[in-house]
Amino acid sequence: MKLNIAWDIFFAASLIFAGYSYFSSKPLVYGISKLRQSLFGLALALMALILVGPIPHLATHNFTVHMIQHISLMMLISPLIVLGSPFKIFRIDRGVFRLLFKPEVGFSIFLATLIVTHFSPLANAGMRNSNVHSLELIMFIVAGTIYYYPVMEGNPQPFHVAYSTRVMSLFAMMLPETMTGFFLYSGTRVVHSLPNGVTMEMGLKDQHNGGAIMWAMGMMIDTVWIVLAARDWFTNEAKLAEEEDE
Repeated sequence: MKLNIAWDIFFAASLIFAGYSYFSSKPLVYGISKLRQSLFGLALALMALILVGPIPHLATHNFTVHMIQHISLMMLISPLIVLGSPFKIFRIDRGVFRLLFKPEVGFSIFLATLIVTHFSPLANAGMRNSNVHSLELIMFIVAGTIYYYPVMEGNPQPFHVAYSTRVMSLFAMMLPETMTGFFLYSGTRVVHSLPNGVTMEMGLKDQHNGGAIMWAMGMMIDTVWIVLAARDWFTNEAKLAEEEDE
């Protein structure tokens, strides 16, 4: 399976447009700190690395690299996008779209995406068809952004979400993420089609490597976001305590 170079052009153009639209809007005017701007810039840089160039082309026939794409987009880049506060500029918390940002909706979308892209016919199709593979990458970004939007600070919130709910949601999501990695790592059969010239033994080893990376990296990355959400919770509680004392 060979990736069409048109996807490189599409993702590169999309990232350039997103970066220009964000930074030319003068984020400071919207109360977006330099730190948050840096996080958004980091998200774009990581997306460029993951979506354009040799990595996406290698991922079309290497499951381990595909899993690195998945982990990076869903668990690292998506929350970095949210932390960059772009939705203070590009308001998407209105109309029918606002319903997507209920925490239970985001949790369900994220979980469904996690399952169908690894344990359904779509998972196999993604390793056989480069266009399906690229569409999966878009699914990872969209599902991740929707999930992290209501559980992280920095953007307009159409619904009140208690800090305890945010922390518990992140804890709860760690289980299916790490279990997905564990099942792929410990599985005794390949769950996707193998490229031409790849033996079953080689494919199973590749799957085990990808599962191990997801298992380990998923836990480490999730821990960072849980700690960050807990810090926001404690900060809010301290602020409320100060207001009560005044």
